[in-house]
Amino acid sequence: MATKKTTVKETVVKETVNTPVKEEVKEAPVKEAPVKEAVTKKAPAKKAPAKTTAAKTTKTASVDTELFVQFAGNEVSTTDIVAKVKAAYIAEGHKESAIKAIKLYIKPEDGAVYYVINDKASGRVTLF
Repeated sequence: MATKKTTVKETVVKETVNTPVKEEVKEAPVKEAPVKEAVTKKAPAKKAPAKTTAAKTTKTASVDTELFVQFAGNEVSTTDIVAKVKAAYIAEGHKESAIKAIKLYIKPEDGAVYYVINDKASGRVTLF
């Protein structure tokens, strides 16, 4: 019979001819003084400062764009068209601050601009 001793546990292995090996574990009595756990106060976890990464800014060249509508010897800029539409909308009794969206339909052959403001109000102004 082979035995292996440890300070805390004792293992006994029994072998017989026809039976497989079995392990039995016996605990040996341990005489130790009770251990007192030290109570330590943990400091509140410090948050790591937020990493500030420089925002990658790509410089895009600002392009000033002007759009003109030309027809039959007449010309008008789109900024003038928008100004005419806003003036017509205000003349109807609405406030300019109420404008959220403007859709313009330019028909040079009619000499007119048709508009829809805020998907509700619509009208027509002369183009040239």
